[in-house]
Amino acid sequence: MTTAIVAERDLSLATIDRLAAALREALSRGGSIRLDLTHVATPDLALLQVVEAARRQASRDGVDITLAAPAGAVLARALERAGFTSGFDATDHDFWFHGDPPR
Repeated sequence: MTTAIVAERDLSLATIDRLAAALREALSRGGSIRLDLTHVATPDLALLQVVEAARRQASRDGVDITLAAPAGAVLARALERAGFTSGFDATDHDFWFHGDPPR
C-alpha cells in the first residue's frame, strides 16, 4: 500500500506540524510513502528537517519513502542554502533529485 502525501503550497513553520503529522501517520502504517513537494512555494529549513527525519525513520522501519518528483530549482536552492547538499551521498542525491543533477 502506498500513501500519497501532498505538501501545502504555503507551508511554513506555523503549518509544518500538519505535514509532520501526516508523515508520522504514514510511517506508522508501513508500506510506502510518496511525498509530493512540487507545490511548496517557499521551502524552508523546517520542511527539510521534517523530510529528513521522516527519511531516517522510514529507513529504520523498512518503509519506502520517495518524492513524487525530483526537487525543483527552488527546493534545490533551499537544500543548498541549508548546507544539505554538501554532505549528500548517492542515496540522498537519488531521493531528492531522482539521480538527475539539480538545475
